[in-house]
Amino acid sequence: MTLPQRIVIVDDERAVRQGLSNLLQSDGYRTESFESGESLLENVTDMESVAMLILDVRLKGMSGFELFDALKKQGSPPPVLFISADADESVLWQAISLGAITFMHKPLDIDGLLELIRRELEGNGH
Repeated sequence: MTLPQRIVIVDDERAVRQGLSNLLQSDGYRTESFESGESLLENVTDMESVAMLILDVRLKGMSGFELFDALKKQGSPPPVLFISADADESVLWQAISLGAITFMHKPLDIDGLLELIRRELEGNGH
């Protein structure tokens, strides 16, 4: 039996973290949530076992983009999905240029999100 894939969520809104965590767990994933990029960097023990990151762009402290950049400097991070309530097109292009698999606007399209995660993780053969 293989362990469920682990998805890390970083969002400074508790309701978003809890909602995403519950949703992903109900779909069979393990989740770990952090309210800031700094807390992820301080507490993540095993980035190797993370199948995917879901990062809010606008966080208190370092941004989701800065966090992803810091993780890239530590090695090769897992696939990242950026989320934001910001509808600015430049945010989308910045996310894609950093190497994100995609960018989704809040409120999130739940079915679209789950489909995207399934496709990405099954496609990588983890």
